[in-house]
Amino acid sequence: MLFLDTLFKISILNSLVKQQAMKKPYLYLLFFITMYSSAQVKYEKAYYITNSGETINGFLKNEDWSNNPSQIEFKTNLEDSSKHLSAKNIAEFGIHNKYKYIGANVEIDRATDNTNYLTTTRNPEFQKEFLFFKTLIEGDANLYIYRDNNLVRFFYKKDDVPLQQLVYKRYRASTLNVGKNEQYKQQLLNTLKCKSIDISLINKLEYDQSGLVRLFKNYNKCKDNLMADYDENKSKGNFNLTLRPSIRSNSFSLKNSVDQKLNTEFDNEFSFGMGVEVEYVMPFNKNKWALIFEPTYQSYNSSPTTNEEGDVVKLEYSSVELPLGLRHYLFLNEKSKFFVNASYVLDLAMDSKVVFESDPALDVTSSSSLALGIGFKYNNKYSLEVRYQTERTLLQSYLAYTSKFGVVSLLVGYTIF
Repeated sequence: MLFLDTLFKISILNSLVKQQAMKKPYLYLLFFITMYSSAQVKYEKAYYITNSGETINGFLKNEDWSNNPSQIEFKTNLEDSSKHLSAKNIAEFGIHNKYKYIGANVEIDRATDNTNYLTTTRNPEFQKEFLFFKTLIEGDANLYIYRDNNLVRFFYKKDDVPLQQLVYKRYRASTLNVGKNEQYKQQLLNTLKCKSIDISLINKLEYDQSGLVRLFKNYNKCKDNLMADYDENKSKGNFNLTLRPSIRSNSFSLKNSVDQKLNTEFDNEFSFGMGVEVEYVMPFNKNKWALIFEPTYQSYNSSPTTNEEGDVVKLEYSSVELPLGLRHYLFLNEKSKFFVNASYVLDLAMDSKVVFESDPALDVTSSSSLALGIGFKYNNKYSLEVRYQTERTLLQSYLAYTSKFGVVSLLVGYTIF
């Protein structure tokens, strides 16, 4: 009975789609996200150190930032209201054995690395700012990173060297040529003096996180003083593979601008689909964002329908859908989570036709569409989703015909890994 009730509700929903109730389904998704998004980030045991050196223990709103935060939310007790702290207020904060940020007033060069907007100045153009820097390596020499969207800068510090930027800058040397200021190589050669580090190693060094982390680990091990490697604790992306069978409620209509007697309205009918979803969960923001790709085979053969001329018409339509999209997870607890996703759907029709009893058949050539879905996942294994697809045309090759094909689906998922 529950299964039949679900099918009935999907059919009703598809009818509502055709009656404008879901012409703007993104409003429902927006409402859903607003309802749950505020509860998605947990407070975790953490600490911060004041500018005077006092350590305050409490709870940090851990947002697993992809960019360096400009401020943090902190509670001394979970029952208390949170307070906002910036790099002006504190010298350091972190979650033990997970990550650490330091606050400092430093000179930073924010020149763009976009080739279309490079400056003609070779030297860095520093400006002083209070910022939080994420610790990557800590020891005799410390390595830090500052990230602000496409802007990435690395900083370093030693007992005899204050916190400062490792300078790398691309600039417009001439109209056709791009120059590089690789001052960071000389900075490192002057600072990281050890038998395992020589000029040939430095000359090969790229200005990126993996190379710089290896170098600073090498140096600190050489000095027998590698205290912490926070780079090892960074979040990693995950791939998931999920089987996705579906029940689909289909609607279809066609109109002929030359002969209105050929106009045909089909009843809503059910069909089945089978897909395989590849999901990449991105390694930031507490694994709440994912890219999804879900090749799906669907086949729909309508019941014969009579058009206004009295001719019997039937749709024989099968295709491979290729949805590519973005998903956002809304965590309820460690095992349960809602999700919303939006996808662009490319449809590849396979030997499909609109068949007339008395007239020649029409070959199906389908357009693309958009898909919006809301679902629930349990234990990272089982999922259920309701998905709405915007209408697409199936008769692109025929100027006299307009057609609308719409789908509302119920998808069940089983994640293999």
